[in-house]
Amino acid sequence: MDNSQPDVQISYSPAGHETMSAINEELLALVSPTLAQLNDGPEISVVQGPAGRETLALIAEEARPLRAPQDTLNYGDRISNAPGARTPSRAPAPKAEAHPAAPSSSAGEVPFAIFEMLTFVVQGPEIAQLSSEAVRRRFVEEHLLHRLPAKNMAQVDRVDVTPWTVRGTVVVRVWCKL
Repeated sequence: MDNSQPDVQISYSPAGHETMSAINEELLALVSPTLAQLNDGPEISVVQGPAGRETLALIAEEARPLRAPQDTLNYGDRISNAPGARTPSRAPAPKAEAHPAAPSSSAGEVPFAIFEMLTFVVQGPEIAQLSSEAVRRRFVEEHLLHRLPAKNMAQVDRVDVTPWTVRGTVVVRVWCKL
């Protein structure tokens, strides 16, 4: 009995177009013999150029809206308490002045309030205890006051607590008067 075996050499090298085409044909013949016998499909070429009148007319026909445009009401006209809502008689809104007058204020009073809002992310098992305003304010006083621009809790106007997407986590927003 002869123990001789053929010498097999394996090497890696880039495959050329002819090799890849032969491999594709063999695979195609294995998968579906009927597809392997078919010729290539029609050759399709695409060119870019100006569209003709017929083409533009067909595009306009396809893009034509299904119904005629309709007049709609502004948001302020549909909702009676919306900004810019008109009176029920549909009276036109008064025209704005070219230079609106500054809001009147009493002596030395600022016509608006300014706050600085700081946001903190708080994690812990006892987050549900921050449900009342008094508990929130006490929490801010005990844990966050040293991080605020406010010197005392009298300058803290509001404390908002919002649940976060992570369990046991809330976002705490502290409004400080300036």
